Amino acid sequence: MTFHLNKIILAKHSFGILLLILLVWGIAGCGHKRQQQDFEKLFTDNEQNLKSEIRFAKGFDIYRLNGITKVVVYLSGDENRKAVSFYILNKKKEKHFSGSSNIFSGAPGKAAVFSATQLAAFEKLGIQDKVIGVSEAAYIKSPYFRNRLIEKKIFELAGSGNFYTEKTMTVHPSVIFYTPYSVNDMHAMEITGIPLVPFFDYMETSPLGRAEWIKFTAAFFNKQKTADSIFHTIVTEYDHYKQLADTVKDRPTVFTDKYFNGQWFVAGGKSYTAAFFTDAGAGYIWKDDTHTASFPLEYEVVYQKARDADYWRIILSYGEKPSYRALAEENELYRHFKAFKKHQVIFCAPEKTAYFENSPLEPQIVLADLIKVFHPELLPDYQPKYFKLMR
Repeated sequence: MTFHLNKIILAKHSFGILLLILLVWGIAGCGHKRQQQDFEKLFTDNEQNLKSEIRFAKGFDIYRLNGITKVVVYLSGDENRKAVSFYILNKKKEKHFSGSSNIFSGAPGKAAVFSATQLAAFEKLGIQDKVIGVSEAAYIKSPYFRNRLIEKKIFELAGSGNFYTEKTMTVHPSVIFYTPYSVNDMHAMEITGIPLVPFFDYMETSPLGRAEWIKFTAAFFNKQKTADSIFHTIVTEYDHYKQLADTVKDRPTVFTDKYFNGQWFVAGGKSYTAAFFTDAGAGYIWKDDTHTASFPLEYEVVYQKARDADYWRIILSYGEKPSYRALAEENELYRHFKAFKKHQVIFCAPEKTAYFENSPLEPQIVLADLIKVFHPELLPDYQPKYFKLMR
């Protein structure tokens, strides 16, 4: 009987402890929620006095107030687009607000970076030593990051559409910057508990908008002055070249890309690619289209619209030196386009130029390359870096 009574007392005692634990957790949770709301309220209450530091990019905004940086990332392109906010604090604020994946106290220690463009931003900002993880290591062109991979000071944490969660938890970066292609699906890396920050530069519709994402990376690492200086130079040089092209009267026509697996993906009329052509003094044949990214068409549709275009822009890797012979051997139908007949194919070899890695942060150079093709008289001594006429 005594034993039975002791069990009852023990059970009641254990139940009391459990209630106490749950109560403490609840209070802590409410306190954490209140801290997060305090951030939101702080910026909401001062909304009328705040101005975003972003000029061209549409995918994010940066606000600063009382030693707190707020980075807002927009997750979709419509007017009522979803958004997620991140707060970066200086060390003086650390004791007041902490404990959330959306709150960073000071710069992250080490970062996993799953975008080649953002890796280039880390180098330009001088914080490349902060990178401890990457994705698709085989495609990285940067000598610095390739050497770090060989030395096993950087690790491949994703590749071929797969995410290596166990390896990531072992390496344990402070933050993971990733490129999301679906904002509604749970990311595989969420199970690691490591803060995830989306990087949406590829959705920008203007070259300068995409380049401005260097400020996004800088915001997390207190490098805004460096980013502002770099971006100011980009804008100044881009505007210089654009103004040169604005003076031309003759605007040659141009189309993009190639036929592949039964479809021809062309750049949308509202894409940053189309903006490049306009700013370089050319007429993009799908300029009236409303897509912001590439979209598929049948070969016949492209041929009817593009067969008499003056230029044809291609970004492609060839095992041998690119040539019109190799292009025709790939698809005999290409011979029927005026740009092919006139030998006015604009070509970029991404494996040799690190185009996908570096060009988003060098839009002024891409613009100058295109002007050199369309209007060579404007830049007689210029040597192109990414794009040139195929010979």
